[in-house]
Amino acid sequence: MQGPDRTTYDINALVSGVAAGDAAAFTVLYQEYYPRIYGLARHLTGSEASAEEIVQDVFLKVWLRQQALKEVQHFEAYLFVIARNHIYTYLRSMARRATGSADPLDQQPVSGYSPADSLELKEMNLLLAAAIGRLPAQQQEVYRLSKEQGLSREEIAERMHLSPETVKVHLARAMRAIRTYLAARLLLVLATCLGGAWQER
Repeated sequence: MQGPDRTTYDINALVSGVAAGDAAAFTVLYQEYYPRIYGLARHLTGSEASAEEIVQDVFLKVWLRQQALKEVQHFEAYLFVIARNHIYTYLRSMARRATGSADPLDQQPVSGYSPADSLELKEMNLLLAAAIGRLPAQQQEVYRLSKEQGLSREEIAERMHLSPETVKVHLARAMRAIRTYLAARLLLVLATCLGGAWQER
């Protein structure tokens, strides 16, 4: 049976491993904290699917910020701040959706933890660009006009000669596809290192 000191030591060692780019250590952290992050997100959002998305977003951010982990003193607090902000963003987007101005991809900075390395932002932007590039042409244009140029649904509809409802559908599908792509990148990392870890046993 492990006591508090051993658990703390193990978590700190795992965090150090992730900071050094150890995908197997990342997988263990994911397995360790997944139930708690998922449970919290499920409780607050009331949605299993949304809770799963939030967990994937949280751990994708941790993986992309692996260099920043070197400066983190209390990983669990750090992780739950990220989770809290993602859940807040989800709840805020649901409120905005109710008023007709949803933006589920809005992201708030993690309070108190700015990225220590600009590579995290660069890599996230590369992943996002790849996800956008995979969208059908019309979805891609709607997404860019909305997110990059800040046009309203009605302005996009007028420019593209579409109905506002069609714009809404295209934007929702684009954001869902982008989230699916980003989640797949995370799952690929997990599947790869899980396979390697079991082969070594």
